This record gives sequence, structure tokens and C-alpha cells, in this order.
Amino acid sequence: MNIPNRDAILEDLIKSLDISPADFELAKNRYQAVAKWLEGGVFLSGKNKEIYLQGSFKLGTVIKPYRNGKDDDYDIDQVCEISGRETTAYNLKHDIGNRLKLNTDYKRMLDEEGRRCWTLEYASSDKSPGFHLDILPARPQNNSSQKIQITDKIETSYKWDSSNPQGYYHWFKKINSISEELFDSQRSSIFEMNKTLYSTVEKVPKQLVRTQLQRSIQLMKRHRDVYFNNRKDSPVSIIITTLTAYQFNGKNIVHTIIDFTNYVIQRHAIVTQGQSLQADEILDCINGKWTIKNPADRNENFADKWEQKPELATAFFTWIYQLKRDLNAFLESSNIRDLYLSAIENQVSIKSYGELLLDNFAKGPIGSSDSFLSLIHLGIEGKVPWDKIKEVAKRNIDYETIEVSIDIAWINFYQILIHSGSELTTNFKNHIKTILIKHSEDPAFIFCCNLLLRTADRKMLQNCLRDRGESVLNWPIVKLQFE
Repeated sequence: MNIPNRDAILEDLIKSLDISPADFELAKNRYQAVAKWLEGGVFLSGKNKEIYLQGSFKLGTVIKPYRNGKDDDYDIDQVCEISGRETTAYNLKHDIGNRLKLNTDYKRMLDEEGRRCWTLEYASSDKSPGFHLDILPARPQNNSSQKIQITDKIETSYKWDSSNPQGYYHWFKKINSISEELFDSQRSSIFEMNKTLYSTVEKVPKQLVRTQLQRSIQLMKRHRDVYFNNRKDSPVSIIITTLTAYQFNGKNIVHTIIDFTNYVIQRHAIVTQGQSLQADEILDCINGKWTIKNPADRNENFADKWEQKPELATAFFTWIYQLKRDLNAFLESSNIRDLYLSAIENQVSIKSYGELLLDNFAKGPIGSSDSFLSLIHLGIEGKVPWDKIKEVAKRNIDYETIEVSIDIAWINFYQILIHSGSELTTNFKNHIKTILIKHSEDPAFIFCCNLLLRTADRKMLQNCLRDRGESVLNWPIVKLQFE
């Protein structure tokens, strides 16, 4: 497997999804104009003003957004920090909102008040994309030059929350070191392709240079956006960025994503088994509560919403497994379509991973191999027709000769029926019960048969994990537990 070649394919693709230099300059002109307008205002909340970027534009991980099945507007995050007087969260929030409303254009573009931000909406045109510019009202914390208090509105009440976007940027920048060679090479390349935009190489903004860490995060954010296109509870970007940066050790895109997914899956598997997770101050679970601390503000937990809404955690970990499967499929096929990034892909002549699997399974038994389980996952994601998968499953039943292998083949066939939307007949259910009796001492059979019968519980999953290891969580049959 030639991973460097696969990495080059990924890098070229992500470049096409990155913001173009022309669009970056347009975005910069817009947020600088807003900053200038705010800096010229008089605020009851204070006279000292500091306005700066945060989020993906600041970190260099901005990616073309994907919403409702198509590319969408870019999101820009800007902090407006006011200080010099005592004030309330309500007063500061509306101080900044009122200043924006004094500008005729901004008043027209201003969206309804958000929970934390004011949002200006710039419409797209034939020549430029749309932008959402979020302005976050904030004030300095008394005990820190970088930590800030940000406004937070819950229903009709306002309160202060803690944050540290500048500290986070410096933490990320330290990990995301850029060699002089890479810096010069990319700037020269950007200049050569944008001479009408920049008069010299030195005019090319350093914010357009991308490292392997930034490219990896961009790719995963795009995969997330496409995966959650028709799904709820999409993970926030700061979680992906933080966990990936912690695991980054200078490797290429493929290995960076592998390290990230393996780390998360390992931590998740330990908790799912019911075992205690040794704290590492990165991704922890204490008394059933997941924490992902802001490395620049340990009082801030990026996963704080997971406790009140557990489906957010479920969605995050489910996506991680899918990301790993899709990356493995791409590594096997070299077909970028297997990553499902909804980008321009000119690889029609290259077979997809699903097509390669069907070719390999054209005859003979294939057992419960990881490849066959991958085929079932592809069916669940709508990437391979169920009738083709059923043919493979039926052939497997017919060709198996060992009793335990025949029983496994039947279990796989039954899960395929359920995944494809069919109901199990009474005879099928009785057959599953017979298989369960025969293998009543095997944790895997106990768990899988009960999943098919809709009688599985968490203890059965934990016993199966202890017996078979964390790979259990990647079995397609486990998805039945969450339907």
C-alpha cells in the first residue's frame, strides 16, 4: 500500500475545498471593515477595544462549508473585546449590537440575536461566496491577560462564560510548527497562481500556508459535514481540532487521521466495556461524564453539552468509526469517492471499494471476515445495493461446512435483512433462538443473537467486548443497538 501516493491525492483534493486566495482577501476586507467600524464606536461598557479573529480562519483550518447537500457560506468568527468599565453581559451584548445597527448596511445584514454572537450575513454572488460573520462580545477576565468572559444568553437571561481564544491559538500554533522550507514553497506556489492578486511573494498572507495538521483537520471537517448532511448532532469543529492536535506528531495526512481515530476509538472502547479510563487530560470520562478540556482554559469543557444531550456523544463516536472505515476503504481502492467528501472527483475508471469487495466475493465462502463486515457497512450507508450483499450472504450459508461458521453466516444474513428494512419472520426468530441455545456460553453469540431479537442489554455488550476486544464496536450488527 503506497500511503505517500494516497496522501498526495488527499492533499490535492483538500486544496480544492480550501478557501481561495481571492475569497480569503474578500473575507479579510469584510472582517477588517467590521473591526474598523466597531473600533470607532463609543461604548457604555468601556473605552478600550480589541478586535481579533478566532476559529478556523485564525487557525488556518477553514474549509468550504457543506449544508443541505451543497457547498454553503463560509463562517468567520471575530471577538470584540471591550474593557474599562464594569458592565453586565446584557449591556455588553447590546452595546455591540447597537453599534452594528448604526451602520445602515450592517443593520440590513444583521441576523436575529444569537445565543452568544451577533451575525452579519453577506450574500453570495456569481463571483464570490457568501459569508456569515459572527461577532462575539467579550471582556477581559481580571486574572488573565488572555482569558476572556463572553456573553451567553439562555432564553431571556444573560450570563458570563469563560473562554480563551487567543491562548488556544498560541497553543495550536506551537504544535502546528511550519518549517521555513514549507513556508517559502507554498507562498511561492500561491504567488505564481495569483499574480493578479499579489504584487510580490511577500504579499501572500501567511494564513494561506497549510501544514499536514491543518490539511488533516480540514479533511475531517469536510467528511463530518457530508456525513451529517441528513443527520443530527454534528460534532463541533473545536473538538476535532483539539483532539487531532494533541495526537499530532508530524506525520502525513493519512497517518494523522489514523492516529486520531485510533486514539478516540481506544478511549471509547474502554469506557464502553465498563472499565475505568486512566485520565490523560485530553479525552476523559469521569463518573460517566466526558470531558475535553480547553488546553488554554481548563475551566472550559468542549464536551459540556454531551452530559445534557448524550446523543451528541453517540453521534461523535459513531462518526469516528465511519471516518476510519471510509479512510480504510480509500486506502484499499485509491478511489477518492470512497471517502464521500462530495467534491469534484475524476476517478470514474477506478473501482470503488464496494465494487472491489463484490468482485472478491463473487464465489465461495467468505465467512465473517472484516471485509464482509465492511460490505455490510457499505450497505447501511447506501453505498452498495442490498440485493448484491444478500447474494453474498446466501452464498456464504450454502458454502460453509463447519457448524459454527454456518451459524455465524446465518446471523450475518439476518442482520442484513434487518439493516435493509425487512422484518424477521417467526421462523427466523425461532432459528436465532436455536443458535443462541447452542452457543449459550459464547459472549459474542449471546450479544449478537439478542441484538437480532431486540433483547440485548449493555452488560451483554460489555461481556462481548471483554471477550473479543474493541473491534466489536465496529461490527455492523452493533448499530442495531442504537436504532
